[in-house]
Amino acid sequence: MRIFIGCSSSDEISEEYKIVTKYLVEEISENNDLVFGCTNRGLMGICYREFLNNNRKIIGICYEMYKEDLEGLKLDKVHMVNSLEESNKMLEEESDLIIFLPGAFGTLSEFVYILESKRTKLHNKEILLFNINGFYDDLINMFNKIYNKVSNKYVFNDLCKVFNSVDDIKNYIQSKKSSK
Repeated sequence: MRIFIGCSSSDEISEEYKIVTKYLVEEISENNDLVFGCTNRGLMGICYREFLNNNRKIIGICYEMYKEDLEGLKLDKVHMVNSLEESNKMLEEESDLIIFLPGAFGTLSEFVYILESKRTKLHNKEILLFNINGFYDDLINMFNKIYNKVSNKYVFNDLCKVFNSVDDIKNYIQSKKSSK
């Protein structure tokens, strides 16, 4: 299974997210391939190195403006893109499953774009949100507020599955693979 992992590319991210991310990718990288944003920093770097250590296929989606991040990376395939729309289209095409870990504005914009694309039926990929130590609690509350106060046609839990533990994500991915 090819898994897109959207997450922080900053080394400044809190150590707690690095530790949990490393544990997650140790668990899921043995039998899956990685689709990611082409950098060896932050949580993205942790994902890249673990999939690389397990000799898995790695597909990169890289913005032209960040092409220097490709230096030193060993990738099986690279898609160079110029826009968020182009990037998200590539990640939808290249991945079987989409996981979001903690990140900043880039991660959040990818998440909302992919979520809206699923809501409007432009794709039907499974989206998993890993809510490490409550990182996404406020965002989840916001989506529930939208449902309760703006439109009950928008059901966040129908579009995205929220996970709070590595074991739950690992077991979910294994169940998806065994049902194929």
